[in-house]
Amino acid sequence: MNRRVAARYAIALMDLGEELKMLDQIAEDLRDIEQTVRGSRELELVLMSPVFNPGQKLNLLTEIFGKRCGEMTMKFIALLVRKGRSEYLMATSQEFLRMLDAKNNILHARIESAVGLSEEEQRQLIAKLERMSGKHIRSEFSLDPTLRGGFVARIGDEMIDASLKRQLELLREQFSQGGSPVLN
Repeated sequence: MNRRVAARYAIALMDLGEELKMLDQIAEDLRDIEQTVRGSRELELVLMSPVFNPGQKLNLLTEIFGKRCGEMTMKFIALLVRKGRSEYLMATSQEFLRMLDAKNNILHARIESAVGLSEEEQRQLIAKLERMSGKHIRSEFSLDPTLRGGFVARIGDEMIDASLKRQLELLREQFSQGGSPVLN
């Protein structure tokens, strides 16, 4: 998939959304579209398929999103489909949301922990990550029992590994090299 094509459409939609002061509405619609398409392999295949003509694709998308999305988003979907670019709907949505987050100084963080974190622990962790990065954090939490304890946070291209599993690996490396973390 050509990311540049998706980026051009996303920039155009961003400019229009800013001009009409509808960025939040468009972003909400695109999150819904992204979640729906990601949850339906059949819909994703229809968007990619040359077997379905643009009219069929537009009818299907209008049936699914017509009442859920705003008029501007539906016009944008219609434009993509008429131009034969329906396969770029997901990539354009993702690119738009990424650009909007960057504009609003927001980073996306995927945080895995060994055990479920309480809401308070999640808030404290997010606050600490925000202080470290200097940006707002939009988080997604999941469980990974193999960590044994602690957490791993992936923020953009960076990874913060504060897991017990990693700490044990570091100790093992030090012992295998003849050192002792306690005695050094």
